[in-house]
Amino acid sequence: MNKFFLLIAFIALHSAYTLSAQNKVMPNFVLTKVFENDKSIWPTFTQGVVHYEAEVMYIYGDVYVTPEMPDSANHTRPTLRSTYLMPIYSQYKKNQGKINQNFDEEMYLFINIKFDPKKTYDKIWEQLSPYHEMLTYRVGPQWHEGKLKVVFVGNAPMRTFQQERVCFVAAQGTIADLDKNYDNKVMPLIGIDFENEIKWNGVGKMPYDEYKAFFDIVQKAHKQEKKVRVYNLPNSEDVWEVMHTAGVDMISGEDADAFRNFIETKQ
Repeated sequence: MNKFFLLIAFIALHSAYTLSAQNKVMPNFVLTKVFENDKSIWPTFTQGVVHYEAEVMYIYGDVYVTPEMPDSANHTRPTLRSTYLMPIYSQYKKNQGKINQNFDEEMYLFINIKFDPKKTYDKIWEQLSPYHEMLTYRVGPQWHEGKLKVVFVGNAPMRTFQQERVCFVAAQGTIADLDKNYDNKVMPLIGIDFENEIKWNGVGKMPYDEYKAFFDIVQKAHKQEKKVRVYNLPNSEDVWEVMHTAGVDMISGEDADAFRNFIETKQ
């Protein structure tokens, strides 16, 4: 009988430890995995994921989560609203004003528009409006600080963002944008494409002169109170180590569990 109770106690302790490990948030990780349906996001809420990137496309009057045009009009790709906005808002209401109960800061939803940016932006603006209470957005010169910051990736219409009276989204800038010094509310972070903007391929040690140039870019962004996100990088702890050492704020990837294992060694 005593062995039975010891076994039950061990299982309960192990389950509690596992749940605690899963609930540790990863504020420096952006999940870029393409969700195949509108239920795919739910398990990630307990993996510690708090930032996401969605590749979207405007098709026949709605915005769908897909990196390429489907072959048929009868496709089954999920919508941005059902895959991201509704589940995130459900978590926001469930946790009484926090999307993740263990995370008090802003969550980022990066939106990568793959086709027809004008129509896509207009439709996204329409779909974001009902969720305004959880969003960081601007009305005139006044900003409402929320729990979800929506950020456009790529050729964001900066003039539109700056001139429209109500703006629900911000822009991810480029290295070149650092010289323009946009307001960090409109452009809260700088994106760096590892494949196209970093010469080092991730094998061996990063040459010191390249590391120093990269480090200086990160520091320049931080002086403007902008975060730095690196994307299109190998799923490699050696690369993550360099990014972490250089002070990169967000690292994109598809394997949340592997990144959590890495970042726990840093803590």
